[in-house]
Amino acid sequence: MNAAAPAASLWRHADFRRYWCGQAVTVAGFGITTIGISVIAVVDLHASTMHVALIAIAGKLPPLLLSLHAGVLADRCRKRPIIISCDVLCAVSLASIPLAQLMAEINLGQLYAVAFLVSALQVIGSNASISYLPTLLRGEQLKEGNSKLGATNSLADLAGNNLGGLLVTALGAARAIALDAVSYLICAFCLLRIRNPEPAPRTAGTSQWTEIREGLDYTLKAPLVRSIVLSNATTSFALAASSALWSLYLLRELGWSPAVLGIVMGVGGVGGFLGAVLWRPLERRWGAGPVMLTALALNPAAQIPLLIVGPGATGQIAIGAGMLIQTCAAVAHGGLQRSVRQELCPDHLQGRAQATGAWLAFGLRPLAALLAGAFGTLVGLRPTLGAITCLLCAPFVILWCSPVRVLHTAGARAPDAVRGAA
Repeated sequence: MNAAAPAASLWRHADFRRYWCGQAVTVAGFGITTIGISVIAVVDLHASTMHVALIAIAGKLPPLLLSLHAGVLADRCRKRPIIISCDVLCAVSLASIPLAQLMAEINLGQLYAVAFLVSALQVIGSNASISYLPTLLRGEQLKEGNSKLGATNSLADLAGNNLGGLLVTALGAARAIALDAVSYLICAFCLLRIRNPEPAPRTAGTSQWTEIREGLDYTLKAPLVRSIVLSNATTSFALAASSALWSLYLLRELGWSPAVLGIVMGVGGVGGFLGAVLWRPLERRWGAGPVMLTALALNPAAQIPLLIVGPGATGQIAIGAGMLIQTCAAVAHGGLQRSVRQELCPDHLQGRAQATGAWLAFGLRPLAALLAGAFGTLVGLRPTLGAITCLLCAPFVILWCSPVRVLHTAGARAPDAVRGAA
């Protein structure tokens, strides 16, 4: 690997292409399963609001339980075998759904179990995958790699959601989910073909809890990193609450079909692609801090159409436009803040720093889904979604009152004062 190679040559980086391909295929497959499980629960099993929320909770609980331990594992072991193992086990877990349909019938208990297992494996595999990228790329190539991954994953998400709605309609939800199982196997194969030798992992010299504390200390005592992570955590909480009710609200109250749900959700992939393509030139022109702040300011505004439109094509277009803006902002913010954190973080803490950020961002998602289900049952879906929209204003305030506001360049090129704060 030539870390000094110009960013324009990144597509000629064979190992990055393999990594990139595996990630894109998995993201496309995930869109199919997201729609498939929602349709099985809401349409086939006639799940209640609370049951739909419980499925969301099952999928959001593993980050709280496993993220910090996943970070220690990623710093203690070679990361590529971890990612491959998790991909294979995800394929096996998802394959149980079409198998159950063939042998007997699917029930809510199985959906809870599969949502939990797949999420647990993704926590471990995703943490290893994100912290593995800096072993393949450095400097400007790392930022370029994050940008390309964001753009490609957004297009894959677009394809997966659109294809997911069509496949669920044509084949049935369980058979469509089988294709996602295959996508994990393809990802594992791509990673097996990477030739770049991974650096030897750090020798474990302390207890696991001591190492977890080191990751927490780094994240929470560095003002720049802390403010980014806390704003991410607040955003994640609000969006988790929203996503717990999203499919139920659109399918039941607005009367959308699975195909329309897939198409409109897929519009978010276009927004994600735009966000991934635009954040690097925007950062060069305006600076990292202003770009992140603008992205967070767009989040609540983009959710407003969900609250005011009714059934029909006009509402579908308005919600699709809001989703496009929201995902554009989310991907731009996500790619930029990830690059800032990766470049500031010492190599020996990459896994734990990523895991700590994920734990803080995703650990409260089960509570968010539970509260969304409870309030949705008590006061209705639309008022609950309105309260969630107001909560999305908080991340902007957190970042505005932090060193990020004066951050104009990322990583090694950041001003000394800001780097010292971080």
